[in-house]
Amino acid sequence: MKISSVFTILLSLLMCSTTFAADSIQEAFAQGSLKAELRTFYFTRDFDESDTREDFATGTLFYYKTAPLHGLSAGLSFATSNKVTDNDDNDVYGLLAKSDSGQHKNYSKFQEYYLQGDWFDTKIKYGAQELYTPFANIHDIRMTPKTFRGLSVVNNSIKGLTLSGYYLNGYRGWADEEFTDMTSSAGAAEGDDSGLFIGGIGYDLPLEYAKTNAQIWQYHLDDVVNMTYAKMSISKKIGDFQLSFNPMYLRQNSSGSEYAGDIDSVQYGFNTGVAAYGVNLTLYHARTRDGNVFAPWGDEKVIVQQILASDRKDEDAYAYKLGYNFKALGVEGLDAYIFQSFYDTPDSGSSASSDITETDFSVQYSFSEKSSLKGLSLRARYAIVDEDTAEDFNDFRFYLRYQFAFGGKQ
Repeated sequence: MKISSVFTILLSLLMCSTTFAADSIQEAFAQGSLKAELRTFYFTRDFDESDTREDFATGTLFYYKTAPLHGLSAGLSFATSNKVTDNDDNDVYGLLAKSDSGQHKNYSKFQEYYLQGDWFDTKIKYGAQELYTPFANIHDIRMTPKTFRGLSVVNNSIKGLTLSGYYLNGYRGWADEEFTDMTSSAGAAEGDDSGLFIGGIGYDLPLEYAKTNAQIWQYHLDDVVNMTYAKMSISKKIGDFQLSFNPMYLRQNSSGSEYAGDIDSVQYGFNTGVAAYGVNLTLYHARTRDGNVFAPWGDEKVIVQQILASDRKDEDAYAYKLGYNFKALGVEGLDAYIFQSFYDTPDSGSSASSDITETDFSVQYSFSEKSSLKGLSLRARYAIVDEDTAEDFNDFRFYLRYQFAFGGKQ
């Protein structure tokens, strides 16, 4: 049975139940909450030789959620992306869908539709939903986030401890209007309609000398992949200085019939930083061994930039990110950074590939809560990608966002 059908049946049972009075049902809808974001993005990528990619689009994200009634609520969200200009002379970038003939195409879809129960410090959600796990998440870098279909259960009964479990049987990418099964979404040309199982444990360690969180996640998709991901986040304030250290580890291997190929990868590394007086400096190191990192549903690799990420076989990657918050100079809401990475791979052998340098520049301004334009933000990003043995290119992105909300808590 389709989840949309189950959603309709469960909602009907809720409304017909004699346990709830009719005026309580009305209040659940009337006291619901709405949050929305209006987006206008312009992305372009200019290659030395290949065709330019370009999208100029405007879109909307509307999220409505009923107020809880005996712990039960329902959510529905809607997303659109529409062309601002007719730019079919250039390739589709990803803010818009691509037609069968390769042209830029508008799209609209129900982003989420779910029932949610909140009981005994446990949140149970069933239906189409946005996720925030390390290697299955919204990956919000286009007009609309990625979404998943299935069941999620998150428990916080014990202080500082978060237990998470998921069973997902559908995936939808940024510009996709329909869900695909998890095996197909992993790039498999054949295979069963299996579900992706995810389990996660997060714990805030009761340490006085540093704020410390530890996480471990397990992912399993029959005949495709097993993944284990672990991360620690350690931070401490010493005087005016905020220090941080975040080590990470990822192990992946294919399972069963290997419908998505022979997956065999290990990545480990860290980022460490110091922040004071508006300046934030972060250093990164990532090492990937055995094979390329497999990440079809969103990722949390050690290094993730505007274009590239640490994910190639036998790659060593180093990076620094230097940011500045202009609030220290009296300009609240203005932030900027430079983020440069060096991706080094072997010069010979089966894992030989181009060494790459990516340099990112970003500046963003968000109007303050006291401003009449609160909720409005503007951001410009520019990336320069230089490759030793492949084509260089530049990438420019501009974001205009306006967020607003009213009603109860989401």
